[in-house]
Amino acid sequence: MKEENVILLVEDCAEDASLALHAFRKWGIRNPFRVVPDGEQALEYLQGRGEYSDRDKNPLPCLALLDLKLPQMPGMEVLKWIRGQRELENLLVIILSGTRNPEEFEEAHRLGANGCVNKTNELKELYDLIQHLNYFSSASEYNNSAVEFFPES
Repeated sequence: MKEENVILLVEDCAEDASLALHAFRKWGIRNPFRVVPDGEQALEYLQGRGEYSDRDKNPLPCLALLDLKLPQMPGMEVLKWIRGQRELENLLVIILSGTRNPEEFEEAHRLGANGCVNKTNELKELYDLIQHLNYFSSASEYNNSAVEFFPES
């Protein structure tokens, strides 16, 4: 059975990945997740190569959360690659990084990131950004995010 509206999390720190997944569930976001630990695996996933070749199990994501400090290939290089792929031109990409250097976020925006968020224990800024992007995409005929919100009561 093919899954749809997958969110790809590119994160090398298991604790940070767990925090993000927990936060999304807490916020009522029910999209399926795929987590890859480095930039090279992110490219393999997005290209549907190797262990990710079954597109029924590993479909193209509707949203990518991308850390900047990754082993094998830095997040900026992954972002450059994504924005160079025609089939991924509408992929929402949010940088989720521990960097405190505003120049890195400026560079990420210049390269085509839809948003940049600092990692925190609560990730409230990420929640606010995703709600904003979801609103924008649902109001736009050009960019349709498929992040499904079902807030907890």
